[in-house]
Amino acid sequence: MGWLQSLFRSRSEESAAPLRGIQEKFRDFRKVLDRNNHVLKVVSDMEEKSQGEYLLDMSYVHGSLAEIRAGVQEMIEALVSLGGDQYAPLRDRCAAIDRQIAGILPGTRPIERDDLTIPFQDLRGDRAFSVGGKSAQLGEMMSLGLPVPDGFAISAWAYKRFMDANDLQSRISERLASVDIKDYEGLAQVSGEIREMVASGTVPEDLAEAIGSAQVALAGRAGAARFALRSSAIGEDTQFSFAGQYESFLNVTAEALVERYRQVLASKFSPKAIYYFLSHDLTESELAMGVGCMVMVDAAVSGVTYSRDPVSPESDHVLVNAVLGLGKYLVDGTLTPDTFRVSRSSGAVIESAVAAKPVRLTLDGGGGTREEAVPEEMRTAPSLSPEQLKELAAIAQRLEAHYGQPQDIEWSVDTSGRLFLLQSRPLRVLSPKAEAAEPDVSRLEVLLSGGTTVCPGAGGGVVFHASSSADLGGVPEGAVLVAPHPFPGLITVMDRLSALVVETGGVASHMATIAREYRLPALAGLRGVMTLSAGSPVTVDATGATIYAGVDRALIEARRPEYELFEDVDIFKVLGAVLAHVSPLNLLDPGAPDFAPEGCRTFHDITRFAHQRAMEEMFSAGRAMQDKGRLGQRLKSEIPLPVQLITIDEDATGVGRKRDVPDDAIGSAPMQAFWDGVKAQGWPTPIRGARAKDFMSVLATTMTRPSTSEMSELSFALVGREYMLLSLNLGYHFTTVEAMCSGEVSKNYVRFQNKEGGAGLDRRIRRVKLITDVLGRMGFEPSSKADFIDATLSYQPAEALFDKLRLLGRVTMLTKQLDMALSNDAITEWYTKDMLEKLGLGETGGTTP
Repeated sequence: MGWLQSLFRSRSEESAAPLRGIQEKFRDFRKVLDRNNHVLKVVSDMEEKSQGEYLLDMSYVHGSLAEIRAGVQEMIEALVSLGGDQYAPLRDRCAAIDRQIAGILPGTRPIERDDLTIPFQDLRGDRAFSVGGKSAQLGEMMSLGLPVPDGFAISAWAYKRFMDANDLQSRISERLASVDIKDYEGLAQVSGEIREMVASGTVPEDLAEAIGSAQVALAGRAGAARFALRSSAIGEDTQFSFAGQYESFLNVTAEALVERYRQVLASKFSPKAIYYFLSHDLTESELAMGVGCMVMVDAAVSGVTYSRDPVSPESDHVLVNAVLGLGKYLVDGTLTPDTFRVSRSSGAVIESAVAAKPVRLTLDGGGGTREEAVPEEMRTAPSLSPEQLKELAAIAQRLEAHYGQPQDIEWSVDTSGRLFLLQSRPLRVLSPKAEAAEPDVSRLEVLLSGGTTVCPGAGGGVVFHASSSADLGGVPEGAVLVAPHPFPGLITVMDRLSALVVETGGVASHMATIAREYRLPALAGLRGVMTLSAGSPVTVDATGATIYAGVDRALIEARRPEYELFEDVDIFKVLGAVLAHVSPLNLLDPGAPDFAPEGCRTFHDITRFAHQRAMEEMFSAGRAMQDKGRLGQRLKSEIPLPVQLITIDEDATGVGRKRDVPDDAIGSAPMQAFWDGVKAQGWPTPIRGARAKDFMSVLATTMTRPSTSEMSELSFALVGREYMLLSLNLGYHFTTVEAMCSGEVSKNYVRFQNKEGGAGLDRRIRRVKLITDVLGRMGFEPSSKADFIDATLSYQPAEALFDKLRLLGRVTMLTKQLDMALSNDAITEWYTKDMLEKLGLGETGGTTP
């Protein structure tokens, strides 16, 4: 008997094969719908975030893109599995779109071969990918005829040459992979290990010679013997400031250039720099370190000019910050600068705040820099004259106009009174969203007031004192950090703080730039802040430059929506550029010639194409399925229309068992809704208006029409809990209804097809017109040709589609053999109005023919 059992088992498995095949296709089909739904949700979220109403960072952009990329790739593979290699070209289109996006994001463009050194005069802004933004913009400003120190760039290709020669990249990446950026001690340890690796590396001979030759040429052109070596990393001074993250060396001798170059490279891996690029989800290996070498300016005065006030950009003034001597003490926050507001229209000084200037940083005769006391008579005098301020304001406005956005400009005036521009980069500005009522603070106890608003807003928490990076390990979440001055490690805890206050410094320091980047309420230059008791709760109103006792949630909330970033800079500019390759939909018409893989220009196009073709492939697979009669279960119903039900989202066990399925327990929500409509309308009675000659027409049409397999095909339905594909053979015409009705609107659709008929072609065409009019009233998008109609309705809630399916069930019964009665257009119009009235879709009209 074993052989007999084996025979039956073999035949059972053979019988189940077609069902398993269609189930596999259904799984692929569902995967396309599921991934499409998820991708569209992520795209929608990115579009919403791009409006500037939310706080976000590059981690969000990279994370969202990773989800979209993975979802689109899975859709493509599922579609290839469902419909074959004809869809394989979508892989190439996906990769091409991905490459376009990679060219936008900082640090994602491969390092390209270039000269090891390039004179500033040969550079323009579009070379930032090769030499970094700082050097590229110096070349750009030089081309505009602006005063820039002569110099040359050491390229990103030179950095790669150094890294490859010392086999550093893989070792660095391995160490960075284990870093926890919230563990400052561990971060500092890894940083020290990597910097030692870089500092001990050997500068290849060809690179050292290139630097030496460029220096000799520069010295010959400018008659200079001392130089400044400044970082110019790829991605620096773009949408991501990297302000103060890397080292610069001043007053460097020719003999020390190569060694200082190596130290600049090592500074890429300082704790604060590692924290910055990892916290912004930037890839270290792709952020090559370019370096700029320029003639050293012996500065009498140095400063930073903002072409707009970063916390009040709508005001009509340029903001100038200045200190005596070299600019390092300004940008690192050691000194509180003189601050001048200069009219954009007249160049006149509107307001000035002259700070005490006890010391200044100057050049040391032996190289490097030294601090010296400022002569008593100069300590309280303005550092700049009105004429110099007017010149700085004019240059700032010229650069803003050239670059098309506000600028942050570093400069120095040498001991001869000559102005030199040292840097220009996009300025992170904040703009008031709307006029808001000033919060009532009269009930609050003022602890301190004054200083300069670095980043507006308010934050509250317990006071935490920190004087150096060694104090940062114990910073609690939500603390208000107070410090005597800015110091490098502050960036590593900014995401933990509710507010930041320092006793010295101003709005133009590197700390201030980073605080605005993190949207951290911050004050600078507030004397006495270190007297606040550690652990005491306070509220810092950075907008109002006041610190209050206790944590006042009402004030914090009132200040929260006050400012937003200009959407044309910073992360929103990046997000907008990325979305241009993600969200536009160019493929609209499935029947258009460009509705093809080659026509997909965005990720949205690919999802649209894959979604459409997946529906068509599933439809075709269901229609072509073999042995439907043996695999199905008979639908038991009062309607005299035999239908075989084939379940496709269950196991294929028990295939071939014959049992009836009651028509009130179908187990498929869309099929149940359709059949409820069929039953509600009932089996049609003989068509009114159809006469004997009409039936003779049917007979003649049937006898002259070629026989097809469809004519003898059983009516069947492939059904799942949320899916149906119903093919009805109604004697002389064929109706197909496909539907997906899930909890996700973006997956849902109904597709209806009807063709053929018993009457002549003219009457069949009239029936198609009638059905087209009715379905159009129901919200479908119908298209027709001769006696064939194809209509779709999508992106609606399941309950709404159930209503449409019930109506479709009724329409199917109402139009059965209706073509025999449609002998002219007037009769067709009457039946159309009558059907719309019966379905509750129109008003009564017409008279009985």
